[in-house]
Amino acid sequence: MKKLLLAATVLIACSCTVSAQMIDYHWDTHGVGFSIPRDFTITTNNSEEFSAENGSMALSILPFQDENVTKDNLAEAVVAMAVELEYDSVEAADEADVDDFTGYYVKGTKDGVNALIVALLDRESSTNLLVIIAYENGKESKAIEIANSFYAYD
Repeated sequence: MKKLLLAATVLIACSCTVSAQMIDYHWDTHGVGFSIPRDFTITTNNSEEFSAENGSMALSILPFQDENVTKDNLAEAVVAMAVELEYDSVEAADEADVDDFTGYYVKGTKDGVNALIVALLDRESSTNLLVIIAYENGKESKAIEIANSFYAYD
């Protein structure tokens, strides 16, 4: 009986670890890579949007062109983007620690759902991205992990 209980406990622990694993994904249209949870299902993948989700999180990436957004005003711009998208209780922008990009993010809520809204400016090209990661309570660290995983490639 003890062996059966131990085996069941190990099996449950292993399945939780597997479902929490991240995989690397390349959005070739814009030369950007990032990590997403293994259980994400891709819902949109074209030149205008990449979206994927699972039962507790959703990710949307939208390229944008705005010559008025620079690294000097990116913090204010991401707050303005979040307000324009009608997020409530938008916090002040914090710098995002993202390879190859200058980035800022804000936390907000919309219809009771938590979100990270991230603006990324590629340091080497004109690729600029708006990243929205909606998540349930208790998933903020995973959302931040996704946000910090972005990188440019050629």
